[in-house]
Amino acid sequence: MSSSSSSSDQQDQQQNNIPKMTLLDPSNRSLNVPEFPSRNGPQRLVAAATKQPKGRQKVILEPGHSPLDWARLKSSGKDLRGVTQLGKYTLEDLKQHKTQDDAWTAIQGKVYNMTPYLKFHPGGVKDLMRIAGRDGTKLFMLTHSWVNAEFMLDACFVGFLVQG
Repeated sequence: MSSSSSSSDQQDQQQNNIPKMTLLDPSNRSLNVPEFPSRNGPQRLVAAATKQPKGRQKVILEPGHSPLDWARLKSSGKDLRGVTQLGKYTLEDLKQHKTQDDAWTAIQGKVYNMTPYLKFHPGGVKDLMRIAGRDGTKLFMLTHSWVNAEFMLDACFVGFLVQG
């Protein structure tokens, strides 16, 4: 391509507000782009200072059990509650639901039948079973304070935790 043709293309791009794309040689790795987060920036310092749980292991979820699969199941209309109506439950009631086939928990005063969610939990079934049959608020807040449990488990909501 001639230089006059190239300059006319640039003028056309400028006049028509067409974005210009510059291709770089793949071996040229030094891009003039600011690094984010910066090496000594507050984002990296906070992340480095945050205490990480000991022995935390990644869990490989079964095929068909991704967060998107969970969202699809929640919106499918399938009954995930397992109860006909919302109720009031005591800690004694919760203790009756502590198996993988029937796992309930309470988080912040709300009781959930988490059985359908067990295989979707990123920490694995074993990790989630730690709160089965009991009030899991404390452990949940220690490990997932940023997670919106009400939204995540809304389709599994069975009622409210009350004093016995």
